[in-house]
Amino acid sequence: MPLLTDAHGQAIQKAGPCFSAFVGYDVIACAGIIQLWPGRAQVWSLLSNQMSRYYRDIHRAVKHYVDAYRVRRLECLVDPRHPEAVRWAKHLGFQYEATMRAYDMQGNDQAMYVRLQRG
Repeated sequence: MPLLTDAHGQAIQKAGPCFSAFVGYDVIACAGIIQLWPGRAQVWSLLSNQMSRYYRDIHRAVKHYVDAYRVRRLECLVDPRHPEAVRWAKHLGFQYEATMRAYDMQGNDQAMYVRLQRG
């Protein structure tokens, strides 16, 4: 069962603010924030293979938005097999919290990164 279905896309679109980056008609990146409950939210992203060519601009836009988003706990799940994703989470200000064992649909581990905001 694939994760990227029309139903899944519609569900995450309704769950909170989301954005897409285009170059011409090509989608380079999609990202958003899912509000789980007051005080806790989770970021998500889907990135094309072309993302590396536009990393600086996309990173700057995502960082600005994440920095401005006010929530006590902001989570980011990262596939630890992708060092680029781990680096990006850290560049966005997330800190490693835990390894979530057998967490995704295929039974792979995921790394939980968080940004905590006091007050």
